[in-house]
Amino acid sequence: MLAGEIYTPPGFHQPRRMQGNDEDLRIARRVAELTPQQFRVLGMLCSGLLNKQIAYELDVSEATVKAHVTAILRKLAVTTRTQAVLAAGRLAVDRASVKPPPEEPE
Repeated sequence: MLAGEIYTPPGFHQPRRMQGNDEDLRIARRVAELTPQQFRVLGMLCSGLLNKQIAYELDVSEATVKAHVTAILRKLAVTTRTQAVLAAGRLAVDRASVKPPPEEPE
């Protein structure tokens, strides 16, 4: 302890709130791998929009949105849209302060 290290007695279990930081970091790294368009789609999923609504808002086909959703699920290592939204929600502190990445050049 004098050397600045943390001592934990034998049998000590790390509190859940401390364990969550590692999981949040893993999720943040996965979200960072998303393309700007995938990040926008994830944000729209978090807002509860359907694929058809996302396609309309982004002026793309539903098939394109489905491809983005599939890529998002794969990158976040989840199997459902709900899990993706919950994972993203773990990172959101203040949605107003979160800015999407710049547009991708076409």
